Amino acid sequence: MKKLSVVLLIAGLLQISQSWAATAAAPTLGVISFAEKPARIIRATTLYGVTAGTRLQAGDILQSGASVLQIEGLPAATVALGPDTRVLLARDGNRTEISLLSGWLKLQPAADPSHNGLAINAGTVVFTVTNSASVIHAGNRRIELFVEDGTQSVSERDGHGHTGNSLSLSRETYAVQNTDDALKSVGRPPETFVNALPRPFLDPLVPQAKKSGNSPALKKEREVTFDDIAPWLSGPLNLNQNQLANRFGPRLNDATFRQDIKTHLGGRLDWELELFRFEQRKRLH
Repeated sequence: MKKLSVVLLIAGLLQISQSWAATAAAPTLGVISFAEKPARIIRATTLYGVTAGTRLQAGDILQSGASVLQIEGLPAATVALGPDTRVLLARDGNRTEISLLSGWLKLQPAADPSHNGLAINAGTVVFTVTNSASVIHAGNRRIELFVEDGTQSVSERDGHGHTGNSLSLSRETYAVQNTDDALKSVGRPPETFVNALPRPFLDPLVPQAKKSGNSPALKKEREVTFDDIAPWLSGPLNLNQNQLANRFGPRLNDATFRQDIKTHLGGRLDWELELFRFEQRKRLH
């Protein structure tokens, strides 16, 4: 009984502290000003199709698919996503954060940047965007960063979320971090990086927001599956897993999703609490 009481207390406290996932509307962070092809976002627990003009909110998980996307209205920079890129947008006070799970990002100083910060989280490499233009690539346990113009300070981060060694990268400087190696600057980018660079990234980003018009309605596709969100639940980004479990906990009503959680994440406190809440709701009804 004592153990059960402790679990109930923790569950209640977490439910209160994480109520952001089910209460006030998330703020608008920016707008997709350009999309080569339709893309997708996960908002709350639903997968939607999106096009140019879509306004993005805190908590959105954006998947570019085969498209190159451009986002405007973010603090400090205009952002482009290359094909097969996955990012999570978040807001912490006055700071906006883009968590890059995989793919390509291009950052270019905004014409009229706000005083709010824009942070980039690539897991083991993090930085706050300065007045510089840069490209970052995440894939195959490898982080690559190229500063096109200006100067950008970047930091390493360990698996516990603690930042360590920092590098200051100047114009036309390339840095790389492989697996568990230290981040290091190696001068000019290698040919492999240049050849893999999305072609639209070779040119400056042209403002498109005034051409995008009103925000189109989201096109609902379906509720998320475990496979849709699995990389975010156990990936390298040091995300708040309690918040993610609280957000996607309602999907436990789906038997397949629930079994996938038990199979892959059973025993983890965040999801054990959500499973406990689910069972309690079933008993009440």
